[in-house]
Amino acid sequence: MKETKRTQAEELEQLKKTLREWQQVEDHAINHCDAVLARTQNPLIRLVMEILRQDSVMHKRVQQAILDSLEKEAFSLQPEELGELWQMIEHHDEAEERALRMAEQARRNCPLIIQRQLLEYLIDDERKHERLLGYLSDFKRSIYPYA
Repeated sequence: MKETKRTQAEELEQLKKTLREWQQVEDHAINHCDAVLARTQNPLIRLVMEILRQDSVMHKRVQQAILDSLEKEAFSLQPEELGELWQMIEHHDEAEERALRMAEQARRNCPLIIQRQLLEYLIDDERKHERLLGYLSDFKRSIYPYA
């Protein structure tokens, strides 16, 4: 059976369809977290469900930004815009690096499993922040190839 190659337009339509379906999954996750939160006062369970809920809200927001960039207005980034902010972005990146070192030190010094696992979560999140800032650095290199 011969495999047919999809056009870019077809691939983008499939992407939009997937993102919309995924948003429904995130809506369900948000509602589920709300239901769990309504039934418990346990601080650990509440913390975990609040983290999951907030992440689902942000996932849905990012999905919508991607959809908007495909349907309404494409993402754009002007060299001047990034250049004006770059020193502030670098300063934030340094703060993220310090926070990651502190979190790793706290984890090493923590003898308690639940607290150590929560510290591990924070470490993962700080690493995620570093990756996001790295994306901005990649964007900068694509705008300023000799920077």
